[in-house]
Amino acid sequence: MIRICFSLTCALVLITTTPVQAQWQQQVADQIQRAATTMAERNYQLIDDSRNGALEASETTRVSLRFTTGNAYVILGVCDADCTDLDLRLLDPDGEEIDIDVEVDDRPVLALTATDPRPYTVVVSMVKCSEDPCFYGLGVFEEGAATGAASQGGTTHQGTLASGDDKLRSGEYADRYSFKVLAGQRVMIDLESSAFDTYVIVERPGGEQVENDDFEGSQNHSRVDVIASQSGEWTALATSYEVGEEGSYTLNISIGAAATDDGTRFESGALASDDETLDSGEYADRYSLEVQAGEFIVVDLRSADFDPYLIVNPPDGEQLDNDDHEGDASRSLISFTAASAGAVNILATSYKPGETGTYDVRIDRLETAPASGPRIEQNSLAAPDDTLRSGEFADSYEFVGRPGQRVAIDLTSDAFDTYLILQDPNGEQIENDDADRPGHSVLEMDVTESGTYTVLVTSFEPGETGAYQLSIDMAEGAATAASDQRDVATIAVDGTTRGQLEAGDASRASGAYRDLYVFEGRVGQSIMVAMTSTDFDTYLEVTSPNGERITNDDFNGSTSRSQVELVLRDAGRYRITATSYVADQVGSYEIAVQRFAATAVSELSPGEGRLYGIFAGISDYGGRASNLSYTAEDAIRVRDAMISGAGMRPEDAIVLTDSDATTTQLAAAIRQLAPRIGPNDQFVFFYSGHGSRVPRADGPQITDPDGLDETIELYDAAITDDEFSTMLSAIDAGITIVILDACFSGGFSKDVISVPGRIGFFSSEEDVTSAVAVKFRAGGFLSIFVADAVGDRLADADRDGAVTAIELSQYLHERYRSDLKSGGPGDFVRTGGPQSGYQHLVVDRGSISPYQPLFQR
Repeated sequence: MIRICFSLTCALVLITTTPVQAQWQQQVADQIQRAATTMAERNYQLIDDSRNGALEASETTRVSLRFTTGNAYVILGVCDADCTDLDLRLLDPDGEEIDIDVEVDDRPVLALTATDPRPYTVVVSMVKCSEDPCFYGLGVFEEGAATGAASQGGTTHQGTLASGDDKLRSGEYADRYSFKVLAGQRVMIDLESSAFDTYVIVERPGGEQVENDDFEGSQNHSRVDVIASQSGEWTALATSYEVGEEGSYTLNISIGAAATDDGTRFESGALASDDETLDSGEYADRYSLEVQAGEFIVVDLRSADFDPYLIVNPPDGEQLDNDDHEGDASRSLISFTAASAGAVNILATSYKPGETGTYDVRIDRLETAPASGPRIEQNSLAAPDDTLRSGEFADSYEFVGRPGQRVAIDLTSDAFDTYLILQDPNGEQIENDDADRPGHSVLEMDVTESGTYTVLVTSFEPGETGAYQLSIDMAEGAATAASDQRDVATIAVDGTTRGQLEAGDASRASGAYRDLYVFEGRVGQSIMVAMTSTDFDTYLEVTSPNGERITNDDFNGSTSRSQVELVLRDAGRYRITATSYVADQVGSYEIAVQRFAATAVSELSPGEGRLYGIFAGISDYGGRASNLSYTAEDAIRVRDAMISGAGMRPEDAIVLTDSDATTTQLAAAIRQLAPRIGPNDQFVFFYSGHGSRVPRADGPQITDPDGLDETIELYDAAITDDEFSTMLSAIDAGITIVILDACFSGGFSKDVISVPGRIGFFSSEEDVTSAVAVKFRAGGFLSIFVADAVGDRLADADRDGAVTAIELSQYLHERYRSDLKSGGPGDFVRTGGPQSGYQHLVVDRGSISPYQPLFQR
């Protein structure tokens, strides 16, 4: 094949290697760095020198590389003093050979102008090696790249938000821009406008979003700045904070090298049919690195195209493997401390034979930090501090985390009501207000991403100042190696297994420990997954291959049994999360996966009975509590949606608003409808208004470990969750649907939905307040989302005319994720009142099948 660039080849041949007695890594690194000086004179800059390894004589390996389309590159191969002949071949993404250097030398050179964003392959052959193994390295040079600069590419778009543009679900105009990113690159998106309040959204290939409203407090500038965790097509959305805003803007997309230290290495590759094949039939790519004794190594494999599987062989030879890290079907991760120096061999492969597609590998090499106790910061909130958009002062602190660690953050102050925010390296954040009292906030979490975390110390109310103490305690988790506690275990259909929740297990956001299982399902199978324990209150979650999540707490009212029944709509791996309802509970349990006759799944036939409902909403509390905006209208809106979208007859609906929504009137409405409702009918109860929490007279119980009852606040008095459950017992419907849009409403799940035949949708967790959806002119987000889901049939994903339990919950979860915008510091929704986190939807299906039709036109 004809060489692409003779002049560069000649220049590189002139480079001589001074023999050194250092390790092979330094030998090849020195040669590449010397070449970098010569290449810089020809306007080529070194952008990657991390591709290296060891080969014996006549042995061959493959290295995967991605390039920016349209740019020119040179790839230089070098090897150690024992190597006298190294060959390189370059294959395009379709496997066609496009360049070759097989001359008898130890510095082969390849050149190309990239025409495809997919991975290219360099075939490295160790032709002659006097003492096996010999070590090689590759240097990748890009024409015109700025040495050390963050930017490797950028585009600027001049646009205009205007009537006729696409709209977000929340109503704002939006323009979309797509761009290619490689794992490890830095992505910076800037949106500026003098015409409207800017808002920028960045979507990753998997659909996750990072958002920002006001960068550094400016309403005319929004910025998202992240390190890409996966390769693929990303999307930037230029939009506004308020509905209906229009005007011109400038959007700048900057893509550059990762802002990481020398201890981080990124690889992007693709499994293909011409790769190495394991004995079990899976394709595999190999990578290697040299480590020192005591180094902490994290290998993180991700793919959106196939179910990744990771195999690592440390220097001591003990093989480590991981399938689904923390139950994530798109991610495998192994972390370990090297017991000795030597070569680590890494295999990126798939769970099933024959799977193909692109993937990303991130390798972190970290020194094992000595135990030093918690980090203590003593400071004061004061006027010169940074100020959040919502008016609170804030101080920020950073720490570096790695998978296998657990962080505990504790903030106390006697001067103000504390509030904590923790952001991970991808920009996702969790929050806490009151751990046990105002002035004390706590966050605890397992670290799952390598990188820099940001802690924001702030206050609950704007303008609060005073002294505080912050403690950041990093501890090694019990599963720092590739332990079963971080992976999944397989259960056969019609099989049973026993497990143990224990300290050191992975934990959910609530603090409850969890174990992970998988089973292989076939379309049409009727499956029951059951979890039982006499040691703790069980909680079960089953996730289908397409991501649908079905949960159950107390099956038929039993705190010792959780059960999910479903007819499988997809073939593939179903994932089971076995956990507890209460944080920190431990003990043994049993998991069973059983087939049963399809008739065992109890589903009402659509249209078999009638739909009845009571719809209560209170805006004017007559002085008993603060008034609310739009909550009375919520009751009417949802009633109308049931009539237009679910076929409810107007005479079967009772609406109670403001002074009519009393405890007496609610009891009367239930008495009025109860005689008309039979086991073939469905009943919906909707409420929008204040919610609260009150101490239980008999203190904490296993069903209420916090010792609190949740309430809905009617016009004249409160009704507790226990009292409400008793009231509903007069309704003999086949299915009762409870929808509560109120603060702390998730607490009704435990006491109300545990009764068979009930399903519940709640606007927030039991210790979290709920926001008013002012931008939708609605009292609550759940109210408007339910009205859209049923009234406009937006939740009917398969367009069969029926909204099933799983369709409704998936739609509502998506609306919460996309429309309750929460971005970086200074850009998140404060929901008011004491709470332990950000507002999230709570769905409890109880014993209701996920495929049970709830609403039929």
